[in-house]
Amino acid sequence: MSRTVFTADLHLSDDTPALNRLFFEALAQWRGQLDALYILGDLFEVWLGDDILSETAVQTASALKSFAETAPVYFICGNRDFLLGRRYAQQAGMTLLSEVQPLELYGKKYLISHGDELCTDDIAYQRFRRVMRQKWLQRVLLCLPQQFRKNTAEKIRNKSKAVQREMGQSSISDVTEAAVQTALSRHPDTDTVIHGHTHRPAVHHHDFQGKTVARYVIPDWYGKHGGYVEVSPQGEEIKMLEDAV
Repeated sequence: MSRTVFTADLHLSDDTPALNRLFFEALAQWRGQLDALYILGDLFEVWLGDDILSETAVQTASALKSFAETAPVYFICGNRDFLLGRRYAQQAGMTLLSEVQPLELYGKKYLISHGDELCTDDIAYQRFRRVMRQKWLQRVLLCLPQQFRKNTAEKIRNKSKAVQREMGQSSISDVTEAAVQTALSRHPDTDTVIHGHTHRPAVHHHDFQGKTVARYVIPDWYGKHGGYVEVSPQGEEIKMLEDAV
C-alpha cells in the first residue's frame, strides 16, 4: 500500500536516548514501506549550525541516510532548527523545502509547514521569527565562534522554558483562524493542511470558499512516545509510536 509519513517536533538531543531510539526504530520499520518521509521541523532540540554536530546529530544523519536509500526524505525547518543547512541535509540524505510547501499526493493537494507561522496571536514570537529568518542575519550568526553560539543557545533555551511554563497551553501559542484563512487564500486549491509546532495533535476543519479543508496537527515526541500523520490513497490518519524498552 502506498504511504507517506509526516512527522515533526521530535526535539532529539543527547539527553533524549529513548526518543532517539524510538525514531531510529521507526525508520527501520518504515524502510522500504513508504513513498516518502517528510520531517516538518524541530527534528532537534537545538541547532547551532552544521559545523557543530552532537553525537545524536551524527547518529541521526546516518539513520536518515540509510532510510533515504529506499525513499526520499524532505525537511522543513522549525523554530528550533532553522539554522540547519545544506551541508547537514546532504549528510543525512534530506532535501530541504521552503517553509510553506504545497504538494500533491494520491490525487489530493496538501499544504505543509512547521506551523509556527500560523500562531499569529503570539506577536512577540512572530516579530522574533521575522528577524531570525533573515538570511543575512543567519549568515552572521553562523560565523560567530562555536562557544559563543553554544552559550547563546543555552540562554535562549532557558528563556524558552520559562515562557512555556508561564504560557502553558494558552491560546496565544496556538494556530489562529485568521492565519489559516490567509494561508489558504495563497494556496486556494488546498484540500488538507498538515503541520506541527503546537504540540496539540488533533484534526480541525475550516470553511474556505464553500469547501471544508481539514487541518492535521502532528503529534509531538516526548518521553518514550512519538507520532506522525500517515497519508495514503485512503486518506489521512494520526498514528502513535511507543518505545517498548
